[in-house]
Amino acid sequence: MPQNNAPASTDSAIPTPAELAAAAESLAPLVRANAVLAEELRDPVPEVVDALRKAGMHKLYRPRRFGGYGLDWGPHFAVSERLARECGSTGWLVSLVFSHVMYLGRFPLEAQEEFFASAGDDAVLASGSAGGGAIHREGSDWQLTGRWAFVSGVNVASGVMVTARENPEGPISHFAILLPEEYQVLDTWHVEGLRGTGSHDVVVEQLLVPARRVLTIEEFASMNPPGAAIAESYVHRVRTWPYQTSWLIGPLLGTARGALESYCEQTRGRTGRLFGEPIVSQVPVQVRVGEACARLDAAELLFEEVIRVLHAAGAAGEEIAGERLLRLRRLMTFGSRLCTSTADSLAAMMGVTGQKASNPVQRLYRDCRAISTHIELNWDQSMAPTGKVRLGVPTGDPLIDGDSTSADASPVLGKQI
Repeated sequence: MPQNNAPASTDSAIPTPAELAAAAESLAPLVRANAVLAEELRDPVPEVVDALRKAGMHKLYRPRRFGGYGLDWGPHFAVSERLARECGSTGWLVSLVFSHVMYLGRFPLEAQEEFFASAGDDAVLASGSAGGGAIHREGSDWQLTGRWAFVSGVNVASGVMVTARENPEGPISHFAILLPEEYQVLDTWHVEGLRGTGSHDVVVEQLLVPARRVLTIEEFASMNPPGAAIAESYVHRVRTWPYQTSWLIGPLLGTARGALESYCEQTRGRTGRLFGEPIVSQVPVQVRVGEACARLDAAELLFEEVIRVLHAAGAAGEEIAGERLLRLRRLMTFGSRLCTSTADSLAAMMGVTGQKASNPVQRLYRDCRAISTHIELNWDQSMAPTGKVRLGVPTGDPLIDGDSTSADASPVLGKQI
């Protein structure tokens, strides 16, 4: 086991899961009140971001030596699920963007110290892999040029981690941490769902990045990354891919559940256009609501199992590979389908009323559907590897086929950050 050189922390300053849940509950009215404004701004609302930071939602996986909570894996699921019921974009910010800080724990201490000295207590790390960059050695540093799309929360971030290729024709080979003065943000986020996430493009041109802020994919994907020697939590040592994919499930469940809650709230006061009967008295409506509850109950059970498995493996220092990795992919993707089918049916049941942009059911449905289009929740991509294994066909992924010594060649590593 790597030596733990972390300074002593005050446990009383570290919130419990119950305290985090209570904080999320107290933030819900503010998040709900600003949900439409977030869509209009196409960026997180400053007042909401300030409140989230004040509540410590950006510190869940930050190393304790830099003022974070250094928690075990899982709290992001519950808090983002609650907030996503009010605003999918805010749930996404808390679950995905605020959790990116875990990546910093993989870098050498010098890189961590530089980042947190620059960012201060408000530190948030955005990340980008879509698009990409070209990187090559320039003396003792690395020169980077590139453009990355869909960098969620970049305008509230204290820096960005991006991917790059040393071989233009090859796969992702490096990960680099950039500070705000080193990149330009392009206003490109004009979309249907998750409008308030501010997932704009980032561009750099011939930027020299110091070697301490650059890792190869072998270093980054390892269960013994450069930062492991000072890691306070297993979160900073695990292979990140299966863990980071779980960032999607809180916002998924939250947006679907929020759509259900809003549908029920609105439907209680609705009457039929022809005969004036209460909509709530219609048996088909009652059945559809019951079905929606059942789907979301099932999705929650699947997602809770994902979090349980990830924590257990991380705490035991175990590799997540083979059938265990396949099972996690199945659970998350199937749960995603349950959430999106629920939100879709609720939006359809609203009729024309549900087509108004200001209607929470329609907004939350768009957010839920946008999350479900993430590459890691693609149905065929998630289910086909299981079919291959059961049918005796190699998947081509060493993490699944049994050669963990070649795990850095896994097609899942470095694909989504």
